[in-house]
Amino acid sequence: MKSKIIAAAAILAALAFLHPHPALSQPATDGGKKPGFWQPQAQVDNTRNITLRLLNETGLNLEYGQSGANLSSLPVGTSKNIIVRISNRTGDIANIPINATGGSTTLKYDYNVDSQTNLVTIRITRSDPRTRQDRSVYIDEKGRVYSF
Repeated sequence: MKSKIIAAAAILAALAFLHPHPALSQPATDGGKKPGFWQPQAQVDNTRNITLRLLNETGLNLEYGQSGANLSSLPVGTSKNIIVRISNRTGDIANIPINATGGSTTLKYDYNVDSQTNLVTIRITRSDPRTRQDRSVYIDEKGRVYSF
């Protein structure tokens, strides 16, 4: 009798884990957007090459990288263009980490897209340490631009 009760409790506990739970990245049930890192910050045309213009407005030296490449510097007050070439990959198009050189300063990225030229201007500023820190610009296969 005792083993049947334990078995029943184990089955009920297992079923509780199988019950679907909404993921944080699911759309809001009211049809609107819920703020969070899973929301794209911008949209680009993924059928053309994309130019990312990094603007360093932090007052600090920054470093950035591209997939498979060494880190490059982005000195105070400068800008750099990165060309993201479109390929036949079905996965992500670009992942560009950007950080303060030798430090842990929190950063914030603000996006502006020129759809005519497929140019994404990313203004990099310091962020309040109590808020979310942006560490990387990510473009997925549908041309959605995210900050992670």
